[in-house]
Amino acid sequence: MKKIGIFLVIVIVVLAAIVFFFPQVLYSSAFGQRILMKMEGEQVAEFYYKENQVDKDTIYMKGIIYANTLEDIKQAFDANPEITTLVMEEVPGSIDDEVNLVASQEIRKNNINTYIPENGMVASGGTDMFLAGKKRAVHPTAKLGVHSWSGGDQVALDFPRDHEEHKKYLAYYTEMNIPLDFYWYTLEAAPADSIHWMTIEEIEKYNIVTTNPYSKLLDTQKQLASDAFKGRGTGNNKEAQDLITSYFNEIGLQKLRDNYSIPFTFIDEKTKKEREGINIVGYVKGKTYPNKYIVIGAHYDHLGIVNDTIYNGADDNASGTSALLFLANHFSKNQPEHSIVFAAFDAEELGLHGSKAFVNKPYIPLKDIKLNINFDMISRNPKNEIYVVGTYPFPEFKTTIATAAKNSSLTVSYGHDDPNDKTKDYWMYSSDNGPFFQKEIPNITFSEEDHPDYHKATDDYEVTNPDFYINVVKLIKASIESIDQKFPNSKS
Repeated sequence: MKKIGIFLVIVIVVLAAIVFFFPQVLYSSAFGQRILMKMEGEQVAEFYYKENQVDKDTIYMKGIIYANTLEDIKQAFDANPEITTLVMEEVPGSIDDEVNLVASQEIRKNNINTYIPENGMVASGGTDMFLAGKKRAVHPTAKLGVHSWSGGDQVALDFPRDHEEHKKYLAYYTEMNIPLDFYWYTLEAAPADSIHWMTIEEIEKYNIVTTNPYSKLLDTQKQLASDAFKGRGTGNNKEAQDLITSYFNEIGLQKLRDNYSIPFTFIDEKTKKEREGINIVGYVKGKTYPNKYIVIGAHYDHLGIVNDTIYNGADDNASGTSALLFLANHFSKNQPEHSIVFAAFDAEELGLHGSKAFVNKPYIPLKDIKLNINFDMISRNPKNEIYVVGTYPFPEFKTTIATAAKNSSLTVSYGHDDPNDKTKDYWMYSSDNGPFFQKEIPNITFSEEDHPDYHKATDDYEVTNPDFYINVVKLIKASIESIDQKFPNSKS
């Protein structure tokens, strides 16, 4: 026993001496890196299948890329040639950049797709590996991080742009067909000891994903406007309620009350009977003005089933509802200055009853609502024209929106908000902006003029204009961000 004890002491002393006097020995070997990672409470990268997983075409990854990752990934691909997708659940970085780049090239050589799943997190060297995917996608709730690198007492930007230290990364991004500007952007986005989480716009700008970042917007509109949602008529639109509620929960919106769903009753103007509708409401708390609110609203109901025909309402208003969810996801990741409430209103088609209920029984003081922004029908217009309604009674918002519009390819028009202008229909009470206007709350509506499929069974997803729709949502997002950051009288 004494000999065993002495032997263990010697081993521990030797290992401690190696760690203290020769740390490079540990850093340069897979064995040593495993020890270091374990001492630091970190996990080295592992490739695995889920428990009870039947199909072997998708393999999962978690942990920090290290010296043996190349061998591990080769072994996984050799043992399972049917692999087509690598799901990177949590890959916070790499401690061996040389191995990382070669292992990543192995992914591209095998035509493997990469995916960051729901609530996934990939950063630093993990981001470089993600870029090796033949096809690349990121779930809306996932995070993708970048930062600079450092070596010894020097950081990346200490070296001139033509220095050898930069060339291996530039060559890698060239091979992966990623703009070289992305490399320089990562060096400036955050220092080596921090992480910058990429925005949707940055992901789009640098070709990080091979799918359009706005594809989720289009997919959600298509889903809401499918026959399975039965036209979303009030009282028969639980499928839409479940989708919206699930989305709010998934991205972590806060609740105004115990649930996102807020029931209300109203009198049906046709039957004169009491009916129930359900608004679905969540919010993101503002970091500077948490008790001042911007309410973003869109009605999710439509006409439902009429004479056994489903009225899908793709433009009216699956388009506005999907935009609402898209923006909720964006601001849940990019905390605004003011608190932003996201309200999916019911029973708009029956008389604006959802928005009436919201302002008549508010869960936040009406005096603290600084602005209501409403969208109703925003996904198709043959003239590429979107109307901004409300700047006549509330002119303080026009300059901000007009500035955002300068960067848009849309024809942005103003009107339908002057009661003295007889050349246009008056829209200040035509949608869910109306009840806010009656309460003297500033409001802006984005909408297009009626089209031949308005309130007809032919208002289907297939006849919407995706490019127009995406450009409208980009304009709305840019306008909200600008208003939020520099709001007229925001301290009042």
